[in-house]
Amino acid sequence: MSINHVVPFATFLAFASLARCDPPFNNPPDVDVWCGKAYRETDSSFDPGGWLEPPAQINGSNPLRLRLNVYPRYNFYVEDEEEGSFVVDTRVSDQEVYGGVYVNETRGEGNGTVGFTELLLKIWIGDTVVVDNLSVPVNTTGIEVPFDLSLAKLTDEAGTGVFEVRGSSTDGKQTYQDLTHIVVLPERSDGGSMARLDRLNGGIHVSSSLTNGAWKSILPMGFYTRWDWISWLVDPDNNTEPPNLASNETKSLQEYKDRGYNLVHPVPPGGWASFDTAIFEKFLTICDELELYVMYDMRHTYLNLSSISYQLPRLQSHPSVLLYYTGDEPDGWTDPLNGTLLAYDHIKSIDPYHPVSLVLNCYNFYFKEYTSGADIILEDTYNLIKSSTFSPVYNTACNRTYGDCGCDYCHVNDTAYPLFVDRPFEDVVERTRRMYQYQRWLGKKETKPVWGVPQWFYDADSFWGRWATREEAIVLALLRINHGAMGIVGWLFPTSPEVESATTDLAKVLAREDVARLLVDGTGLHVTPTAPEEGSSLDVAAWVRGDEILAVIVWPEYEVGGGAALELPTGGRSVTGLEVLFGAEWTADGTTISKDGTASLEVSILKGKIGGC
Repeated sequence: MSINHVVPFATFLAFASLARCDPPFNNPPDVDVWCGKAYRETDSSFDPGGWLEPPAQINGSNPLRLRLNVYPRYNFYVEDEEEGSFVVDTRVSDQEVYGGVYVNETRGEGNGTVGFTELLLKIWIGDTVVVDNLSVPVNTTGIEVPFDLSLAKLTDEAGTGVFEVRGSSTDGKQTYQDLTHIVVLPERSDGGSMARLDRLNGGIHVSSSLTNGAWKSILPMGFYTRWDWISWLVDPDNNTEPPNLASNETKSLQEYKDRGYNLVHPVPPGGWASFDTAIFEKFLTICDELELYVMYDMRHTYLNLSSISYQLPRLQSHPSVLLYYTGDEPDGWTDPLNGTLLAYDHIKSIDPYHPVSLVLNCYNFYFKEYTSGADIILEDTYNLIKSSTFSPVYNTACNRTYGDCGCDYCHVNDTAYPLFVDRPFEDVVERTRRMYQYQRWLGKKETKPVWGVPQWFYDADSFWGRWATREEAIVLALLRINHGAMGIVGWLFPTSPEVESATTDLAKVLAREDVARLLVDGTGLHVTPTAPEEGSSLDVAAWVRGDEILAVIVWPEYEVGGGAALELPTGGRSVTGLEVLFGAEWTADGTTISKDGTASLEVSILKGKIGGC
């Protein structure tokens, strides 16, 4: 994430250079663009291109398609593991251009016909059958199928095995094929961490000396952090003048960790090595001691593969390194379309043990190309803007093809979009959901997780006129989690006392082992209020794991709301021992929880047990 391209932000610019050497690729000569769009008064609007459209609906007598997707649960396994698992998706759609024709009919007992609701699955490698004649439901996602991992380990010297997959109706008349491969890596012996993605639930798991070699589920939560602040904390003798910390009470990385944050993302000042190598080594050593995970930022250098080769080896032995970060709003800057993928491939050739991430700023601009170079996609939707239709910085209109209002093609308080007036945080919800929707439109085999970047900063005299309040800061994080965000990394620390207090209180709850386990490894479902009326603004999600349930409830309106009842996804079993972990109380009655009214921007995080009927 970065403060937008030419916005005045003196404090930030004092330690970070955001210049790009290469000109944008799609703009007319001498026209400055953001997200491919002209934004200065002196320039006219033009279509920037790069807009991803949904796949066309299929017409004809057989409009439905079934796509069989099979892929490993984790993006890699390690040699000492004995069991792996496949994830199977059997989605049916009238927009799925990559699937085979699906007719809801197959032969039943005798010569009768029944609905085609079960698919017979076979998976094999070479002459060895791994799964045979397994019945899986049609039009379902996230079906986990275990297998013997030794079959993947023995396939070739690189440890990569290719499996063939076939699914068929019971009469064999409708068949579907797929291929998948498993990556098996050696255990690390240099003290560094291994971090892998769970493609079933979307979370990140880490194993290192800090976890005693076990795989640990993490819900990353922290901040992008000013490098001058970090370098002053780590090596104050090299800084004659400490940075302006008047609004910040956190004076050490230990205090930062004690506030509940488990992730720190230093913003590099630039240069060949991104950071001062000696100071960064001290910083990593402290993070190793604290089990404070690091998101390593190469925003200024990711287009230089030689620089990547220089930077990565010195990070390898540190167990606190969790993941890499390459493009910082490459779509906004209109970085080369192949840049993120070239960097990704080069990083993986050096270090296959850590995911690669980037942040996108634009609503819909060359999403396919930029995200091809990432395992994790971040979004930085800043809806607390002065206007979504007119730029106070550039004195122009803002729309799909023109202008910059600080939140690309957002609709907050735009009367042409009434929903966004009633629900002023709807841009955050929509952007998070769209990051997943775009991947479905592209027919992606595995879904890349989305992380959120809440607006926890203030930039005077720009698009954003004030700090977020305590309530807004919390809503900005929890709405993202409710809609699938698997990590929260706010911009920018140090922040205001109010935001720091709010995010500290929230982080301490989300960092709880039982809460993180549910959010990362549980089955998450969105919940629709049943009362008092349909179309309520109440935003609710629940996660179930075994006999535990977690509910996150957000009222994303400034006006007070009426009472509500929520039917939780407990399979008909009662909720017992309902505990309020954060925010307002709700009352449990059987499978339903209820409340008489909701305050402005009210939130609740509730945890309970699922008992008998």
